[in-house]
Amino acid sequence: MINIIITKKADDIQSVELKGHSGYADSGKDIVCSAVSAIAQTALMALMDISGEVDYQRNDGYLKFVCPISSDKEQHIRQQAVLRAMEIGLKDLRDGYKGFIKLEERENVY
Repeated sequence: MINIIITKKADDIQSVELKGHSGYADSGKDIVCSAVSAIAQTALMALMDISGEVDYQRNDGYLKFVCPISSDKEQHIRQQAVLRAMEIGLKDLRDGYKGFIKLEERENVY
């Protein structure tokens, strides 16, 4: 199962963490893993394009990235638009492939 944790503060997405493999099909043929990876990695690349540097970690079956804090309002809006689009796509996949994806939203209290 792919476990996704989206951490928010005041409705802004601050970080995304994805762990595991879906187990939907064999490696290399797993459309669920491929779809989740494509959505999350595209969001990460878009954040890099908007923000420059992004703090991220990536290994086999693992991706975590943190949205850079921007004092520029337009940049912040663009960052959140990318992250919300990612969230919508991941939730749609979760709904279509129940039992293979778990998505949890957490509120950052700090």
